Amino acid sequence: MQDHDPSRLSISVIIPTYNRATFIQAAVDSALNQTRVPLEIIVVDDGSTDGTHRLLSAYGAPVRVIRQPNCGRSAARNTGLRAARGDLILFLDSDDLLAPRCIERCARVLEQDTDLSVVYTDAHVMDAGGRIVGRYSQILRGRRPSGNVFDELARRCFLTVSSMVRRSCLAGDVFEEGMEHCEDYDLWRRLAARCRFQFVDEPLLCYRFHDGMTVASEYSKTLESEIEVQRRFMAMPEFAGLTRRQRARAYCAHGIKHAMLDRTDVARRHFRNAVRTHPGYLGGLLLSGISLFGARFLRYTIVKRRQLAGNRLGTHAGPLAVVRGLCTSQTNAPPAPDDSEPVARPVLSETL
Repeated sequence: MQDHDPSRLSISVIIPTYNRATFIQAAVDSALNQTRVPLEIIVVDDGSTDGTHRLLSAYGAPVRVIRQPNCGRSAARNTGLRAARGDLILFLDSDDLLAPRCIERCARVLEQDTDLSVVYTDAHVMDAGGRIVGRYSQILRGRRPSGNVFDELARRCFLTVSSMVRRSCLAGDVFEEGMEHCEDYDLWRRLAARCRFQFVDEPLLCYRFHDGMTVASEYSKTLESEIEVQRRFMAMPEFAGLTRRQRARAYCAHGIKHAMLDRTDVARRHFRNAVRTHPGYLGGLLLSGISLFGARFLRYTIVKRRQLAGNRLGTHAGPLAVVRGLCTSQTNAPPAPDDSEPVARPVLSETL
């Protein structure tokens, strides 16, 4: 460990992968092509059968490849954590990419403030072919707070798994291997109870949307997992220490997710709980009243409110439909003078 010398912190990049032969080389190359080269890039091949291992065998140091039977994404990340030697850990999914300055920029934040534990950034959203179609913060609107983020996280997950964490602050916390979805959200929950986060308002990641991604193929299961993580938030002592308004907002957010799964009665109970917690909170009063008009009107109101707020991912269409719509709007728009054809393995410029 080098925590006593904050100017020389080492970085481990952990990339879990399973049958991602189409994308894995681009992910590894993006970690290699950094302005600050990491100590190691640990790729955990979680039992791939599509030629992923053959592609990975072409890499040498600092890339380390670990093969294991298929145990799931969380188990693969935990394998990488056990093998990691770096002071700082950067998680990267095998279908995403890092901008060239990502490691340098995030590591500098943690080196300059030893009280910080997690750095997260904005991201570009790209399609399966690597075409950038928007910025994550513009597609999923909302606050990206720094410092104590517990109350905001209790309402929603606003950071991606590709965030940098001080390894000494994990204190034994790992990804829960029994969770198939939102396992990163659950880890951020535990860290937020005791750690400070920092948001970097730069798109230092490319977040790829494609047919094989879990949030697209199993959207309802993802919502179920978000509900479970929020339930765990509410059972924590730190949740009881939030202000009445903060707790009321969390109850409403929890109820909204139930409403999107057509559980109107359950949603209504959470909205009423918000009103009991903070009678002056307008959101709880409005949602409680709207829920009396039935499931269809409640869902319509929630989706319309999200659309008006610019939250494109919070609609019935689902994330892939949103990305396809953005691609279509870009295709129909007049091309920019420097427009280029999309490629499957894009090279991220320093302007990202």
